[in-house]
Amino acid sequence: MIRIRLLTPFVLAVFTGCISEINNPLSIDNDGDGYTELQGDCDDAESLAYPGVASLDSETECMIDLDQDGFGDRLVQQEGIVPGTDCSDSDALSTNTIMDADCDGTLTDDDCDDADEDSTTVLTDGDCDGVLTAEDCDDTDSLSTIISEDGDCDGVFTAEDCDDTSVLSPRFDTDCDGILTSETLSSGALNSCMVQSDGSLQCWGATENGINQAPVEAFEQVSVGYDWACAVATDNRVQCWGSDSNGVLSPPFVTALSVESSLGIHNCSILEDQSVSCWGWNDNGQTDVPAGSYASTTVGGLHSCALDAVGGIVCWGDNGYGQTDAPVDSTMLQISAGQWHTCGIDESHEVQCWGRTDEGQVDSPTGKFSQVSVGGLHSCALSMNGEVVCWGDDSSNQLNVPSSIGHQIGAGA
Repeated sequence: MIRIRLLTPFVLAVFTGCISEINNPLSIDNDGDGYTELQGDCDDAESLAYPGVASLDSETECMIDLDQDGFGDRLVQQEGIVPGTDCSDSDALSTNTIMDADCDGTLTDDDCDDADEDSTTVLTDGDCDGVLTAEDCDDTDSLSTIISEDGDCDGVFTAEDCDDTSVLSPRFDTDCDGILTSETLSSGALNSCMVQSDGSLQCWGATENGINQAPVEAFEQVSVGYDWACAVATDNRVQCWGSDSNGVLSPPFVTALSVESSLGIHNCSILEDQSVSCWGWNDNGQTDVPAGSYASTTVGGLHSCALDAVGGIVCWGDNGYGQTDAPVDSTMLQISAGQWHTCGIDESHEVQCWGRTDEGQVDSPTGKFSQVSVGGLHSCALSMNGEVVCWGDDSSNQLNVPSSIGHQIGAGA
């Protein structure tokens, strides 16, 4: 009896504990993940669902992490399981909503709109306007045009642009012929002048010749010579000012359609009847104009040239360097004469030059151009895309062209 009394409490205590564990299914670890439902396992049939399985999301919450990347499945809707931040719980390399809110695979820092899974990325769309860089005219400006709608990216849509291959039309090439002839900028030997938007003249450079003291009224065109300048006012009156030599300041007429001054000492103008009138120094016949009807004219050092109505070239005056030997089979859209050489833009918008070439000033560049201007021993041209290209003598750094886009050029001495 003594033995039974001693053992019975012990046996009953042990036996009672075993019955409690066996009869409570919540205490069994069915999925072998080390957690029972009593210990907070929210899905004891899934070994990858237990408290802390998504340690990078939470070390205490019960989540499911099928790819075992430390982030819980964000799409889970099972009772008892807390959603995590994993964009794809079947891919250990997938993004998560902490770094990629819209789960499109692009991290927030690189995503233009991390609330839209279809948004563009900063790497492919710099200004995040929804237009990829390769198709965006300006990927730093969200308001810029699209290449497919604006071929030359000048801000004018193709349907409204008379030449969608040139940034100069229609704003600066109002007749859309691909040639700039407004000549609102001109450079001479020591000065330059420009017609401003209100028609007034601004001149700069040497002060002793008086060019900088331009007449005060509205002008349409200006041309600077060696030490004087001439301009056509809005009523077609031609005015000249600066240093007078050989009568360059006194045109033999009152009105004209245009005026050209030279690096020599003479001027030429297209009159209203399309004839050319030249005045000034004439030691080489540079003011002896051949009879005819002309559309434009240009003056060099000791020679002059003009284009007729169909683009035929006529040159006269000194020909010591072949500067009046114009191409006979070419039709020109625009011409410009310098000290001893001449250049023109032909019907293909390519530049052709002739005359003195000791500095490479007639070695014209390849490409399509809309304006050419010839100086002393160098030349410059404006491409259809507004790029300025210069060639020839560079002794005074005159070929060091700024990278900005231009819409008028003028080459001086």
